[in-house]
Amino acid sequence: MIKLNLPYPPSGWDLYQGWGEKRRLSPTYKKWRNDAGYFIKVPAAPIDKPFALHVALRRQNMRQDIDNRSKAILLTMCWDSDLPAECVVIIQVCEEGMAA
Repeated sequence: MIKLNLPYPPSGWDLYQGWGEKRRLSPTYKKWRNDAGYFIKVPAAPIDKPFALHVALRRQNMRQDIDNRSKAILLTMCWDSDLPAECVVIIQVCEEGMAA
């Protein structure tokens, strides 16, 4: 199991700027990707089996939409008020029966 404590992901509304050919990553999203990268350590060997990702976020206010936060990470997520960080990601190899 790999556990990552990451900074709070930006809303889906804050990922890009512009439209069409001028669309690009926003400074907010670039900063989050850079900051999150500091907490991610490359495993000694690649994960070459089916795996599950679980994300829990510390809810900052009751009006937030968790789906807008998932767009930066693209995973299933849940709110959890008892976290050691703003965003906790757990990567776990699946059992063979679960992978189907």
